[in-house]
Amino acid sequence: MSVIATIAVSTDEFPLGALFDVATDATVTVETTVPAREGAVPYFWVPVGVTNSVVEVFESDSNVADAALVDETDSHVLVKVTWTDQVNGVLQSIRESNALVTSAVGTADRWTFRLRFPSYEGLSAFYSRCIDWGISIELIQLHEAVSPNSDHRFGLTAAQRELVVGAYEAGYFEVPRKTTLVDLADRFGISDSAVSQRLRRGLAALVESTLTVDPESSTHGVTGIGTDPDPGEE
Repeated sequence: MSVIATIAVSTDEFPLGALFDVATDATVTVETTVPAREGAVPYFWVPVGVTNSVVEVFESDSNVADAALVDETDSHVLVKVTWTDQVNGVLQSIRESNALVTSAVGTADRWTFRLRFPSYEGLSAFYSRCIDWGISIELIQLHEAVSPNSDHRFGLTAAQRELVVGAYEAGYFEVPRKTTLVDLADRFGISDSAVSQRLRRGLAALVESTLTVDPESSTHGVTGIGTDPDPGEE
């Protein structure tokens, strides 16, 4: 079974470490793609205001063979980076462990990656390669990927998924609401307090597993997703 890990490395341990010397307050986001000859992370979204400076950093980096603008929005520019064969460190470790980069965000302090490995052995190989390169890896979160039919799809337990879907179908999220926590409690046979806690926890798990990689996260160690119930829930 494949494994999804969220890891962080300091900015100076990632290629293009000088990027934030010219874009101190910027946040750079990787446009995820299926890996090909371009490398693990060939596309970067950078703020429009620092585009020229960022491209200069790309072009001056020995790990980069070429950098080109390929798309633009009102606030960001998409830059395609062609890496040289000499690239090493985190990117080389990602390549060698056959990991997929599902999301990545860079700030002045660190890069945060969500990586999908084909197995725990792949994750172990990645970690070992990073150690070989002298790179310190912080493991923020780790969980097994699930099949589309799994009860834990999108990070929710079966109970959380049933409640979130039931609340949606009953109109709980509409304005104005068409149902209440008390109504949902009666429907699912639990207290309204348990409904409220399970609903909040389920929505948090859903957002975390589908939308976010937090570059400022201070969580250490490995955390689970979607644990339900817990000591605070009836």
